[in-house]
Amino acid sequence: MRIILADWRLYAFGSAFLFIMFYYFAFAAPSGYPVGTIATLGKGVGLATLADELAESHVIRSPLWFRAAVIVLGGERGLKAGDYFLRDRQNGIKLAWRMVKAERDLALVKITVPEGFTVAQIADLFDKRFLRFSKSIFLATAPEGYVFPDTYFIEVNATSAAVIELFRSNYDRQIAKLAADFKASKHTEGEIIVMASILEDEVQTPEDKALVAGILWKRLTLGMPLQVDSAGATYKVLGLPNKPLNNPGLISIKAALNPTASPYLYFISGKDGTIHYAKTIDEQTRNIQKYL
Repeated sequence: MRIILADWRLYAFGSAFLFIMFYYFAFAAPSGYPVGTIATLGKGVGLATLADELAESHVIRSPLWFRAAVIVLGGERGLKAGDYFLRDRQNGIKLAWRMVKAERDLALVKITVPEGFTVAQIADLFDKRFLRFSKSIFLATAPEGYVFPDTYFIEVNATSAAVIELFRSNYDRQIAKLAADFKASKHTEGEIIVMASILEDEVQTPEDKALVAGILWKRLTLGMPLQVDSAGATYKVLGLPNKPLNNPGLISIKAALNPTASPYLYFISGKDGTIHYAKTIDEQTRNIQKYL
């Protein structure tokens, strides 16, 4: 009886050992597993090719057994193309299941673009979590002035081109709400956006933005230089800057479209941020002496 019990224990131990060894060499996550990266299953990529690519990237240990797992779980035609986020170490069976069930686990990151941020400042919002985002490409191709300030939820696999398209699509949707105002304006869309970007840098409140917009449009009509600190060249060069200074929000765009008429021709921002207006250069000089 003792011999039989000993043989049974030996058999159980041997079976468990063999199972562990089989699992280790067939399905366990290999050393060098690329945690925090993305495994891509391209459209039209065959199972054998996929398995080899995953093995070369240290995502799976055995191409043979990964293929077997996929076939058992759903068959080669059951694979769903796309990007799969490797949040943590996962065995080959788990990955096969995910690719059959399209469980991509792509994290969404909340990105808030404040009004008046430049393209360069926006690029800095995208950290190492965005594995395919290229800051250099974004800086070279994102259209200053047309990256609409808003809160976005962006997948970690988003490319620079995809992010720009997302921003620009939102810009188009927001601007569409003001279609009648743009149509009624005697200024082009480009001029409106440039003016709105100046307002973002110069003043804060909606009321001040509309008043300052009226002053600046008036200066242009009179052939005066804009003379705004946010665009230093405007002290010498007539007209608007040739491109937006930043990416203005809806309030500044509305102010540029619907400026408030006033008798003022000058303004300054006091030390406390309050805007002080003047009709003449003498009044402006007194305001400067008093509030700066």
